[in-house]
Amino acid sequence: MNDSNLSISAHSTSTRRWVAIGVCFAIATAVVSQHYRFRSQPSAQETVTAEDEVYAAVVRDMIGPFQERTSLGELVFKDSVLTELRPDEDPKSCQQRLLGLPLLRHDPPPFNTWADKTYRLVTGGWYDDSFSEKVALSYAERSCMKGRLSQTFHTDLPKTFISAGSVHFNDLIVNDGSKSFEQLFPKAGGVIAFSHVGFDPSLRAAVVSTSFVCGGLCGSGSRYFLKKVRGRWQVVGEQEIWVA
Repeated sequence: MNDSNLSISAHSTSTRRWVAIGVCFAIATAVVSQHYRFRSQPSAQETVTAEDEVYAAVVRDMIGPFQERTSLGELVFKDSVLTELRPDEDPKSCQQRLLGLPLLRHDPPPFNTWADKTYRLVTGGWYDDSFSEKVALSYAERSCMKGRLSQTFHTDLPKTFISAGSVHFNDLIVNDGSKSFEQLFPKAGGVIAFSHVGFDPSLRAAVVSTSFVCGGLCGSGSRYFLKKVRGRWQVVGEQEIWVA
């Protein structure tokens, strides 16, 4: 065999080797991808833990700029969850109504080839094109439930939980001698409330509704969108629902 044939043979062997490596990498990527897409539902405890982590992330995002501008020294939360369930409907009807609304809009990133997806997977920024549907289904189900708000999520400031209607603000005239919210909690800005959190099956994407009430005509409601990147929940979007 002459040198030319040897060179062609070596080149062919090298090409086959790289093709084999590429095929193996593609298969591994597909397996991991399918794991995130079709993972079974997380356990109740995993969901509770993730929900606490989401609440903590949203609180950090909510009060960060506010805390820098004020003397905020404590947090007050409503002890029951926000619910989308109306008095005249059952949970199933509530879910169907919510699923008929444009709750989630999550457009694909501008660079979305398989190479881009592989890079995001390796770096912890995996994008799932069924994010909206999966999270919307979970959010519709969980936000149509009533219940108590978890009291175990972390906050950097001291926190207190109160029941709805148990206090009034200074702008509401009450002649029963009771103290106002401002008198009871002089270091707080208002009352924060959370809905249950909607998750995707891999607990890597989430949406939650919040409200912040600081008076009879003072407050706002928002919907927060989060993704878990490198083991930490990050707010990636916010949608204002109402403002007073």
